Amino acid sequence: MTLRGSARRSLPYLVAIVSGFLLAYLIVAFFIFPANLVTTDTKVPNVVGLTYDSAAKALQKIGFAAQKGEQRFTAGSASGQVLGQNPLPDAVEPSGTKIVLDVSQGQRTTQVPQIVGLTRQQAELALQNAGLDAGDITQRESPSPRGQVLSSQPVGGEKTPLPSEVSFVVSSGPSQLAVPDVIGQSYMSATQLLMQVGFRVGPAEPDTTTSGAPEGTVTSQNPAGNETAPPGVTVRLRVATPPKEP
Repeated sequence: MTLRGSARRSLPYLVAIVSGFLLAYLIVAFFIFPANLVTTDTKVPNVVGLTYDSAAKALQKIGFAAQKGEQRFTAGSASGQVLGQNPLPDAVEPSGTKIVLDVSQGQRTTQVPQIVGLTRQQAELALQNAGLDAGDITQRESPSPRGQVLSSQPVGGEKTPLPSEVSFVVSSGPSQLAVPDVIGQSYMSATQLLMQVGFRVGPAEPDTTTSGAPEGTVTSQNPAGNETAPPGVTVRLRVATPPKEP
């Protein structure tokens, strides 16, 4: 028997043995250790800017799971909009990985307090307590007392973003005021009343010509009582003073 003939007869057995090893390897690879051959890794899509529901559906469609992360108020982003994600876009992750999504709660807002009728100082304090800033403050002539708030923008009760400003108008007082009649009052009482209304008061001018008037009482005034005058005008008062003895 030649060596060549022996090799020919052994060839079918060799092929069968090799085929058996290959078949056994494939069975083990595909049915016992399939993860080593079939990968389930997928590129993470960019879902920033979508609503949370839309992002969750997009992730679920390719095998990922969405999970809410940080939720925060954000100016310029609608409520429910995705602000960020982890893992980041284009990262390659196994199927079933949870993608944590940070979600906007929208713009933080507050209610503008009612400040009409308050003084300027009271209005500024009320705005500060509400987390708002005082914006432009203008004056307008009005029968209302000087410094009283006449209107605001935005108006009281309206919702406004935080942070923001509230502008308001305060009264500069009427263009003309009625001068109180203070004749017969003491100089001190007359001064307090006139200043409270919005006038100034000059130094007491002695009046030695009026007999019978109690000392220190107002005997005349200029402008006269019940006349009208601009706010801030100085009212001059003459006060009963005993004449000097010769």
